[in-house]
Amino acid sequence: MNFTTQRTPDPAIYIESLQEFYTVILEYYDELFPLQENCLDFHLMLQKEFQESCPIQPAPLCRFLGIGCATGNLENKLSSYGLDITGIDKNPDMIETANRRMKQGSSTLRFFEMSTLDMKRFLKKGSFNIISCINNLIPYISDETLLRKFIHDARELLAPSGKFVIQTLNFDSFEKNKPKRLPDLTSIRVTLERSLLSAEKGLLTLDASLELGNGQKIILQKKTQMIPTTVSRLESYAKEAGFTGLSLYGDFNLNPWTDESPSTIMILD
Repeated sequence: MNFTTQRTPDPAIYIESLQEFYTVILEYYDELFPLQENCLDFHLMLQKEFQESCPIQPAPLCRFLGIGCATGNLENKLSSYGLDITGIDKNPDMIETANRRMKQGSSTLRFFEMSTLDMKRFLKKGSFNIISCINNLIPYISDETLLRKFIHDARELLAPSGKFVIQTLNFDSFEKNKPKRLPDLTSIRVTLERSLLSAEKGLLTLDASLELGNGQKIILQKKTQMIPTTVSRLESYAKEAGFTGLSLYGDFNLNPWTDESPSTIMILD
């Protein structure tokens, strides 16, 4: 008599911090968060606007700062279009991956391991024409004072007439004090499930788990908090920081923002 045995998945792996979670799932990061073509086109549109409006002609290299660059997908793509690019991320494994993917001999592309708290300290004031912080990074600065500081520091790093791009989830679409299940992110090998749960002081807690093909789960402990960056909150902080212009979109295709848009994309200048 033949018996068929099924392999039981290994016990779940529990991760305490978001940065450690990203390190553990680094192998799958680009499958789950691929660079969208419309995101690249959006930033090239801003580069074109800089070139056309620059009082010096021909325009100098457009200087770009990617905050929370992760594996550097956007930055590496943009480097093919004649920008001078700096990417920063606090996760050393992400930065190592971004550096490994750089074209050999590239002199206009660089990546640094750096926290948003330190960027004003190490980067030159008034030196970037475009600063971009996408992929919902800002809400993870869950301290209101530090979030205000971050937006102020970004304003300080911008050159005159520079633009600051922010992309977050559309927190205006969330029902207050109710959990929010985000769309699953899937690839051939893995599935990432995420929910946002109500927490104290108006914050949200991220509940996330990655399921591998063998059924094993990598689970983020429920300690990572986020601040709901609604349009009114971001607009208020931007005005405090000295920004005077604001454009609002629901996606990188420049569709108008509404309460039901999937994203909040803001251009500050």
